[in-house]
Amino acid sequence: MTKLSRILSAFSAFMAFFTLVRTRFGLLRVVFWIPKALACGLSPLAALSGFLGAALGFVNRDWTSTILGLLGASVTARYIIKVTGSHLGFERAFGSNWEASIPPQVRQRMLSRRWTLLPKDPPKVSWIQDVHIATDPEDGDQLFADMWIPHEDVDPSGLAVIYLHGSGWHYGGKDMRTRRFFRHLTNQGHLIIDYAYRLAPRADLYQMLSDVKRVISWIKSNAISYGVAENKIVLMGASAGAQLALLAAYTPNDPRFQPLDIQEDTSVCGVVSYYGPTDLIELHRYFVSKFRRIPVRKSFLARRPITWWEQRARRTGFLPADGRFVTPTEILPSLLGDLPERAFDYYYQYSPINHVGDHCPPTLLIQGLHDFAGMVNQVRALHEALFESGAKSILLELHNTEHGFDITPPSWSPATQAATYDTERFLALLAFT
Repeated sequence: MTKLSRILSAFSAFMAFFTLVRTRFGLLRVVFWIPKALACGLSPLAALSGFLGAALGFVNRDWTSTILGLLGASVTARYIIKVTGSHLGFERAFGSNWEASIPPQVRQRMLSRRWTLLPKDPPKVSWIQDVHIATDPEDGDQLFADMWIPHEDVDPSGLAVIYLHGSGWHYGGKDMRTRRFFRHLTNQGHLIIDYAYRLAPRADLYQMLSDVKRVISWIKSNAISYGVAENKIVLMGASAGAQLALLAAYTPNDPRFQPLDIQEDTSVCGVVSYYGPTDLIELHRYFVSKFRRIPVRKSFLARRPITWWEQRARRTGFLPADGRFVTPTEILPSLLGDLPERAFDYYYQYSPINHVGDHCPPTLLIQGLHDFAGMVNQVRALHEALFESGAKSILLELHNTEHGFDITPPSWSPATQAATYDTERFLALLAFT
């Protein structure tokens, strides 16, 4: 029993350490990113493990296990309590009686609490893969999306959510660990469009934004076929996808960003950003200050593992056929053609914070406070700018939580559930008010 208690207590303390750790060194931030995200997701298990290890240690008079278990349990329990705490964002944006706007039958399909240890698995819904959305008239590139359609037993809300994946504008694609989340939202009557916009190096930010405008135009043109109201389109994205979502939402019909083949209105009724960058100049400065020493291809020792990773990433589809590994300091120059000091206007124009005004639709900003990619101050600045402009904005800050927390298992992750809780209520307000 002593061995078991020490294993349980040590596991809890180990997980607790990662929920707290936040190094200043860029390379260590990358190294700790996945372990930290997993530790936060597994925090309920770590808390239970710590309490059990401490109890067994106390019975066996093993004070090492008792103290270590109590320490791990208390730290992880504190994380859960803080990350799932309530806030006043909805009251400030939509008024004190905001919940009354959501129909009771819709509320029944939502999470009843900000966190529960045993969440119900959302019912399975039908989805259609690789629906053709548009073709770029200039280069002939075809654009596709997966459609998540409400079950016939669920009353459609009339809302369509266009989801834009993350991974730094260079990697990833649709269907990226989001199926459970989409099932949950579709079960509330929303149509989900999981969209594969083009990636760098084939596309730059203008082309990516044009792709987003095209899918907005497409769903408006096909609204009746999918049971969607043309004025009920929401953009949602994670990380790089969130930057595109915010920028598209704040620049409707702007000729600087509207592709010539799109004549329809490209305005949306809301936008949701999961840890999205809002100021590209500030983002590049942060990358340079934290990640300039990350190994690049000039080093033989770095070149071999990078080449190996690229080969595997291409086989899995995470990296496009013409893609390559880019360090954080290379990301924005490769998208915008140069460094900020020589391409300031581009960095400025493609930063969502520089397009804030009273025309901006309601915005939900979800941000982990231990984001290794440095989005926290940017997101806070955007929230304040929206508030000052008179636009509706809600900011959910998640205690000690990392970048990409929402695509990290398990389903009972406190941060993921808290974010889902707010997201589903935000979408319901947009659908029914």
